Amino acid sequence: MSEPLRIYVAGPYCPHNCTTHEAIRFAAHNVDKALWFGLELMKKGHIAFVPHVSHFYHTHWNCDREYPWYAIDLTYLTNWADALFFIHGSKGADLELKTAQMLGLPIFNNLDKVPIVPESKRLKMMM
Repeated sequence: MSEPLRIYVAGPYCPHNCTTHEAIRFAAHNVDKALWFGLELMKKGHIAFVPHVSHFYHTHWNCDREYPWYAIDLTYLTNWADALFFIHGSKGADLELKTAQMLGLPIFNNLDKVPIVPESKRLKMMM
């Protein structure tokens, strides 16, 4: 029986070589796509970390653009994750993939290959 995995979702975030207007649209699309995969992983009973959520920090008026965002993401990957879900490549996602490979983490790139956690083993709401 499968236990819940803490799965880090790796995929493109910030587009390059495009106008500012296009970059905002592409980043929003990439965030939406990563969140979709994270939610699908959670539907299977796993715990998903989607670093793309920091997009909402990036777009906040009080955000320090020089904050080490990527170092924070890698902290979750190296100190928290049990596995990595790889959407597709980008400079950052490729580095995350290589890091996961060096750590010997299971790597998924297809939702059908991710095991389903039995209901009895899933996290429950605590109130």
